[in-house]
Amino acid sequence: MNKNADVKQAEHLQQWSDKAVLSLSASLVFGRERASEIAQPLLIALFSLTANDYEKALEIIVKIDNFSVKRIFLEQFKYTYIRNSGLEDFSALIEKVDFSNQQMSDRYDNALLRLFNENEKNTALLSRSLRALPITARRLALKRLSSKEFETFKRVKLTGKTLRKKHNLLSRDAGEPAWFWVWVLIFIVLATLGVAYI
Repeated sequence: MNKNADVKQAEHLQQWSDKAVLSLSASLVFGRERASEIAQPLLIALFSLTANDYEKALEIIVKIDNFSVKRIFLEQFKYTYIRNSGLEDFSALIEKVDFSNQQMSDRYDNALLRLFNENEKNTALLSRSLRALPITARRLALKRLSSKEFETFKRVKLTGKTLRKKHNLLSRDAGEPAWFWVWVLIFIVLATLGVAYI
């Protein structure tokens, strides 16, 4: 039964390969940019057939004989895989980012910081994790990691977390504001002064 399923999947993958090569080679007439756009939905279909198995899908692409078609598929492969996988941190790192736009910059830095923390704040480990990104996105992430702006962003995030923790410690519970304790302290001081002068 399992052997039948494997044979059937192999047939489906071969059909995908034949049709994808035909479609993409025909779209090359309209230029590489148009072919790249067409490659993405074709790759999404491949990921569906392979149950999002990165290695298996890559194996199918590598077997393609047409060099131009294979090249376009390989250029779009990682990008499409990340989008299709819904890896939020990685998808923030592959989008075009304008660091002069504060909102875009913060979103990018948040994703990079999360990955940095997940990799034990170790640049070598993070660099290994970033191999899933396309080359240009990986270079940008590593460059941003060592930038002054990212260092400042990390410090601000760390300071913000520390302040929140201190605020929560001052509160009797997380839902009660810290000023409650200020009023309690004022009341105690006034009561002490009142008792002292009576």
